[in-house]
Amino acid sequence: MKFHDLPLGARFELEGAVYVKSGPVLANKEGSGESRFMARYKVVTPLDGATAKPKAASGKMLKEEAVLAAFESFYGRCQEVLAGLGGELPAERLAALQAEMDGARAGLIKALSRG
Repeated sequence: MKFHDLPLGARFELEGAVYVKSGPVLANKEGSGESRFMARYKVVTPLDGATAKPKAASGKMLKEEAVLAAFESFYGRCQEVLAGLGGELPAERLAALQAEMDGARAGLIKALSRG
C-alpha cells in the first residue's frame, strides 16, 4: 500500500521499523518519536489491519498526456532552480538532490503508467 493511502494515525512497517502516520508526508518512528519525511508514493506495509482511506469521487478526469506535459514543465523549472544553486551548495549535496529528484520523477511516471 502507498503511504498516501494510509489514514492518519495508521501504523505501518518500512525497512524493518514501525512508524505511525502523523501527517500527509510525515511519520513518527514508534518508540523514539523521530519524524521522517515519507514520499506519497512510498510503498509501506500496513499493520493492525489498516486499510486505505476512502477516495473522494471526482467527476473530472485528466488526460495522461496533459498530466505528463504539465509535470515535465514543472520538473524542467525545478531543474533550472537546482542548477542555479550550483555555486551555493557543495557538489556532492547538489548531486544527491538531483538523484532524489530523478527518483521522485521516475516514481511519478511509474505510478502514472499503472493507471
